[in-house]
Amino acid sequence: MKSSKKLSLVHGVQRLAYLLLLSACLLACSSEENGTMPGTPLSFTTLVYMMADNSMDSQVDYAVGQLKQGMKSKDVGNTVVYLDRQDASPRLFRISRQGEEIPLKDYPEENSAKAETLVRVIGETKQLVPADHFGLVLWGHATGWLPGGYSHDIMQVSVSSRQNLNTRYMGLDGTPNEATTSPLIEIDALAKLLPDHVADYIWFDACLMANVETFYQLRHKCQYLIGSPTVVLAEAQYDVSGIPYAKVLPFLFGGKDALVQACKTYYQHYEGKKYSNMRSATITLVDASKMDALYQHVNVLLKDRLSCVETMDTRTLQAYHRDNDPHVFFDLADMVHQSADRATSAFDKALSDAVLYRAATDKFLDQLTLVPGHCCGLSVYVPLKQWNATKEYKYYFREMEWSNVYGNFTP
Repeated sequence: MKSSKKLSLVHGVQRLAYLLLLSACLLACSSEENGTMPGTPLSFTTLVYMMADNSMDSQVDYAVGQLKQGMKSKDVGNTVVYLDRQDASPRLFRISRQGEEIPLKDYPEENSAKAETLVRVIGETKQLVPADHFGLVLWGHATGWLPGGYSHDIMQVSVSSRQNLNTRYMGLDGTPNEATTSPLIEIDALAKLLPDHVADYIWFDACLMANVETFYQLRHKCQYLIGSPTVVLAEAQYDVSGIPYAKVLPFLFGGKDALVQACKTYYQHYEGKKYSNMRSATITLVDASKMDALYQHVNVLLKDRLSCVETMDTRTLQAYHRDNDPHVFFDLADMVHQSADRATSAFDKALSDAVLYRAATDKFLDQLTLVPGHCCGLSVYVPLKQWNATKEYKYYFREMEWSNVYGNFTP
């Protein structure tokens, strides 16, 4: 009799456990279908902010398809996409683990290439898909730290005048909806409006963004900064268009080790291509907390060397720009080593501490040679006195905090 009661009790506990498990599953399925998240924050949400109301619209389907494929991997977090396309109003959606779009919010036509819009969407994403950690990918056109006018000029280059594959030029909105608003995000405006520690990492899936001026300006916004010192390919039909998310996405929900693996996977995707012009990629991962120390060591070496820097022969420096890019992206280590009049070992140590991972193919589009021993992973602007055409660059460069590395910099 006692044995029968004990068996009945065991069966009752098992039934209760089964019912609780079934209820949890039904709740999860209901949340998935309705586009809402459970009340308990999940571990990691990554927002991919896609500014595609421009020529990058042609790359959207590939990128979103890659994201959907990547979400089918094991141990992924939450992926949220803000998408602003040509001829379509912006929308915010989450990608399920089955690779399906789950709508979160629709927007009226707005300027996605506006720092205020980005900051608002980040806040909305954190509310709609709460998590303990947050990653941010900025997807679109870019020309490093240069002001919007120069980005716009570059994008006027006709397709027929470009050699080989297309590349990407931070953000461009074809219909800003505000006549007085710039259609591009300025880096200094972004730094002012983004809250400090807004994300665990910021990855620029855009051209020329691994420059020391941008990374130093954004050093308080996240723990890690990722980008390419060169341009980035944008040829979806050849499977070479920015981040290969199907391979990289599973590593975008972790800390330093996961991000190192993400960068390695990015590089291996391009290095493994059959044709030489498609084997074109650079990638750099930086510890943002080390940027102050890097600045201090460069300042020690160059604060009294501006006259030397202004007259240096940049032909001897490793360049990250091509002929039809602004000629203002040179290798940081190369420039410091050639400009300094004293030992650079402390600078070399600070640079090594800051750059957690870097990789570059030997060539870029068969137009640019990247010498391994001369590619530190970060580009820098050289304020040459002889370049009258770049005087406007100098005035904008003065607005970047990095310009103080020379002491009292005046254009």
